[in-house]
Amino acid sequence: MESYKLLVFLHVAAVVVGLGITFSFPFLQAAAERSGVAATRFFHEASMRIEKMVIYPAVAVIFLMGVGLIFDDNLPYKDDFPVWLMIAIPWYIGAFVLSWFVQRKNVAAAVETLRGVPDNAALPAAYTEIAKKIQMVGGILGLSVIGILFLMVWKPGQ
Repeated sequence: MESYKLLVFLHVAAVVVGLGITFSFPFLQAAAERSGVAATRFFHEASMRIEKMVIYPAVAVIFLMGVGLIFDDNLPYKDDFPVWLMIAIPWYIGAFVLSWFVQRKNVAAAVETLRGVPDNAALPAAYTEIAKKIQMVGGILGLSVIGILFLMVWKPGQ
């Protein structure tokens, strides 16, 4: 029973710490863009560092603790795999793939379009197009977190 409690704690703590911060990104991005090029560049560079140091390690912990919970003797999932979990796991993996291969590339491209742009200049048109993609993909990722959280808590059909 103690291993189960530890797995649940680490799983939930990683979700709160690693994914909770991502819900602030759209608001911080908008505030940075209103403040100009320097603030926007700083925000995206900081968000890339947060992804590397907090979000992606938490994503790994979430996955590993989730797998541990599936095989924990306190839950019946290793013998009777529920449909909600069959939906949640691929959704989680898909969200990770979207984040790693699309969102990371978009944020890096945003930073690149702002390199060399004077701090007091207007945001370049190339940046504005990338920013829209960042917002759209970020919205999909945020909705994915909420949807997966719903499945994990509500456990439809169980």
